[in-house]
Amino acid sequence: MQIDSFKANSMEKRKGSCLCGTVKFETRGPIKGIGSCHCSKCRKVSGTNGNAVFLVASNDFAWIEGQQNTLEFAFPNGWGVTRCDTCGSPLPASHDGKQYWVPAGLMDDPLNTEMKQHIFCASRADWDRESADSKSFDEFPI
Repeated sequence: MQIDSFKANSMEKRKGSCLCGTVKFETRGPIKGIGSCHCSKCRKVSGTNGNAVFLVASNDFAWIEGQQNTLEFAFPNGWGVTRCDTCGSPLPASHDGKQYWVPAGLMDDPLNTEMKQHIFCASRADWDRESADSKSFDEFPI
């Protein structure tokens, strides 16, 4: 996608980047919601309890800089992940050329949406449950 035509469009744009800032991108238009996959592959890719992503059409996605710093890892069945070659952050990927799967945690701007679905919940890790005595903190507890 050409960045010039993307920036000329007046729809809402949101910026995202990897941890080190080498790779930057934009999405355009409303985000319909976040989905989290809890399958064993997504847990391995993220190192957490799931993989929170949103989808955007390919013409609503643009690489701003660092696209040459992306590394794609793919299994023979086509499943894979794209990462920054500097910091290892997972990056947006298009598997069909029609849409991008964008890791929600990469976004620098607010998404103005919420978690809409969880998939492969039967594959959740045994520790992926809220306990009755679970606590939340706004900052690192002292």
